[in-house]
Amino acid sequence: MRGPLYRANVRFGRSRAGQFIARHIARHTDPYLFRLTGGRVNMGAIINAPLISTGAKSGEPREAQLTYFHDGPDVILLASNYGGSKHPQWYYNLKAHPECEFGGANFSAALVTDADEYARLFELAERVYAGYGDYRAKTAPVGREIPMFRLRPR
Repeated sequence: MRGPLYRANVRFGRSRAGQFIARHIARHTDPYLFRLTGGRVNMGAIINAPLISTGAKSGEPREAQLTYFHDGPDVILLASNYGGSKHPQWYYNLKAHPECEFGGANFSAALVTDADEYARLFELAERVYAGYGDYRAKTAPVGREIPMFRLRPR
């Protein structure tokens, strides 16, 4: 069971103001806070860490600060893009170059394609952040299913 501060942060994160801050402020400040505090502090109540992937087109290193959770030793990432109509750029990077670094460790990424596994993991994702259900509702009208990656340690 999560405490009242966590629940309040999730409620705020799902609000219009919270979404604005997440998209326009926290996504820029969280990488610095992660580096400065060794991952102990971020703007919200949800845990996040940096993904360093290889650009699908450029071949250059790309960094994105992402919310995640664990399924055993594996890291699970959802390419929700805040419920946007398109996948985030890091989705294309991982599809093109599955070898990546997340939170300072090396991983190999694979799309979750099994329907039962996807449903189980999405349910877990909503326990981490209920806003994933909001994102699913936003993507449904445009026919976009939120992709999910399993990162396996290398």
